[in-house]
Amino acid sequence: MADLDELLKSAEETLGKGGDLGEIETDHHGKEKSHEKDQKSNIEEEIKQARIKANEAAEEEVEIESGETIETEEKASKAKSTKAKGDGGKKSKKAKVKVRSGKYVKALELVDKNKKYTIAEALELVKKTSLTKFDGNVEVHIRLIGKSGKPEQVRGMISYPHTTGKKVSVEILDEATIEEIIKSGKADADVYLTTPADMPKVAKLARILGPKGKMPNPKSGTITLDPAKTKAELEGGRAEFKSDSYGIVHQIIGKVSGKAEELAANYKALVVSLPIEKAVSINISATMGPSIKIQK
Repeated sequence: MADLDELLKSAEETLGKGGDLGEIETDHHGKEKSHEKDQKSNIEEEIKQARIKANEAAEEEVEIESGETIETEEKASKAKSTKAKGDGGKKSKKAKVKVRSGKYVKALELVDKNKKYTIAEALELVKKTSLTKFDGNVEVHIRLIGKSGKPEQVRGMISYPHTTGKKVSVEILDEATIEEIIKSGKADADVYLTTPADMPKVAKLARILGPKGKMPNPKSGTITLDPAKTKAELEGGRAEFKSDSYGIVHQIIGKVSGKAEELAANYKALVVSLPIEKAVSINISATMGPSIKIQK
């Protein structure tokens, strides 16, 4: 067995140096030297099996290390996923801060946002807080909510006792005007009037006037037996009002330069034309200026 052990050792050294097993010679008790093929084959097989086992052991070690790495990555991925779910899977967005001019901030300081002013007090503040160099409008915004809690829908005409400073273009829809609008597709006037007898002809304009809110309507007083008289009234200061989808009526009651008493009279004329008991908020402001709350 000692000779075999030496032979194995010699074979391993020879193979490690890149030699051939045929170069290994054995001496049995010093009587003869020969090459034994069977022994060579056995030695080669044993060495081969030893190398296979060594490779398998190395692969197992790599698999263990790889498994630990994969497990660590999975834990990190799960932790990241849990955090994302906690945030609703959305990236947090920073709220945009609305920047106001120094002039607006100073004007805003004159208004107590928690107070509801009388119309006289409010009009005085409107004149002080108007930010435009031109003569701006005095705007009133009244929100109406019905008993059901839904926005109140109202529409009608109002004749202000004093001029609002707003010029209104009015057209009477006769056959010539109807044909012109159909041909051009344009409807530039602010208000269109017609008579009940001409409504079948005016119906052709529904697709043009309807989307613009200019279609004659009996509730707004634009379908009338005397369109010439109504036109004169509208051009003289009579105005149409209607609430938007939120139940808010927007009206211009005059110019910032107008007399306070005349603006107050126009405001009162608007209020009595509406179901003011359904008003949940009334605000007044200049074209460019802070909003001011008003008492009912």
